[in-house]
Amino acid sequence: MKKESRFGKLRYFFAELLILIIGITASFALNEYRLGNQEQRQEDEMLKSFSKNLEVDSLRLSSSIKVLEKQIEFAEKLLLSEQGVYTDSLVIFALSQLTYAPFDSNDITYQQMRSTGTSHLITNDSLATEIVGLYENGFEIVTLWSEIDGEHVRQNLIPFVEEHFPFEKNLNYTIADAATRKAFVKAAQSDQFSHLVQFGESYKVSTKASYEEVLEDIRLVLAMINAQLEN
Repeated sequence: MKKESRFGKLRYFFAELLILIIGITASFALNEYRLGNQEQRQEDEMLKSFSKNLEVDSLRLSSSIKVLEKQIEFAEKLLLSEQGVYTDSLVIFALSQLTYAPFDSNDITYQQMRSTGTSHLITNDSLATEIVGLYENGFEIVTLWSEIDGEHVRQNLIPFVEEHFPFEKNLNYTIADAATRKAFVKAAQSDQFSHLVQFGESYKVSTKASYEEVLEDIRLVLAMINAQLEN
């Protein structure tokens, strides 16, 4: 009887121990499951936020590319314009060179990810690499070229126009007298201004090329994000 009693107690002890182990294991598994779901939700929210940011950047770049294309076209027409002949188009060609297409990335989500150290939430390593490369390299290049173009416009083209173009209110040479128009044509077709326009055109071509390259990178990342969210 005593042996059976001890054996019964031992079986009860092991049964209790087994139940305890199963309970702890199940608790850990449930906790892991909850954490996994939480991190999955956080990843989805982060990727959706990245997607919104990049869509804004994509629209900005597309718009800027169109502006640069028109400026490059007008620069060519200005450089090839008939010498000594005033046209209203010549005014448009010349004044179009006084602007540039700056770019500032909408990097709110990326900066938050960096500051909080949550890059590990992106489980697709290839996607994470593409995102980091886009923000650390791609956007840096387009910003650099837009600044080069902008600096040339601000420091060279605009000062030349202020000094050499004849005064006419709002630069509206369409209603100017013949002498003013003649002075404008002389300045707009001068070797110095043509030299500045030619260099400006080369900067705009490089800026446009960098914008187009990064725009393709954005489209690639957006496609990867969409695929990750679907999975």
